[in-house]
Amino acid sequence: MAGRDAAEQAQLLKIGFWLGGPMLVIGTMTIGFAARRFDLPAPVVLLLLVGLLPATWGLILLVEHATSRASHGLVIALRAGHAISPQPGFSRQEALVAQGRLEEAAVAYRLHLADHPHDVAALVALGRLLAGPLADPDGAAAAYRAARQSTPAGEWDRIISNDLIDLYRRSRQEGKLRVELARFGEVHRGTTAGEAALAQLRELKRRPE
Repeated sequence: MAGRDAAEQAQLLKIGFWLGGPMLVIGTMTIGFAARRFDLPAPVVLLLLVGLLPATWGLILLVEHATSRASHGLVIALRAGHAISPQPGFSRQEALVAQGRLEEAAVAYRLHLADHPHDVAALVALGRLLAGPLADPDGAAAAYRAARQSTPAGEWDRIISNDLIDLYRRSRQEGKLRVELARFGEVHRGTTAGEAALAQLRELKRRPE
């Protein structure tokens, strides 16, 4: 599994666990049935059994490759909407986060963004990392603003706005929260989410200073 990061290795092992065993059992049973049905010579049966292992491994690699491409495409389609064309992935950064190496993950995201400054998915991921476990609301807000500048209106804009509203609420930045609620409510006026944002804004304005 050389050349694969931790996340890719875990995915390959998972596919191998769920697919490899059943394939070996089914393959062995099929070879046994064929040997009895067609009275195959022992050397042929042995050759088929030996070839079953590399054939199973090849199928595992094929399935892993196909699912990786399909899942990446699905994530982009579901999350990006009409956003800019996808940039190279950042599974290494996600693996660092999963391992709890958060500072390293933030550095890795920034290195990735140095080469791909308009990668909206990476900017949002960095924003969530800074807003959550790294507790850097100012850095998170900067990442979200950069993401907003890099994408036209669409699903990504909605995701960014929701994250900023949550960030400003949790960090008690009421002035910025009001601005973001007003923006979201105006952009999505007439929708359930937009009217809810305007209702929250009205509630904030009714609070005593």
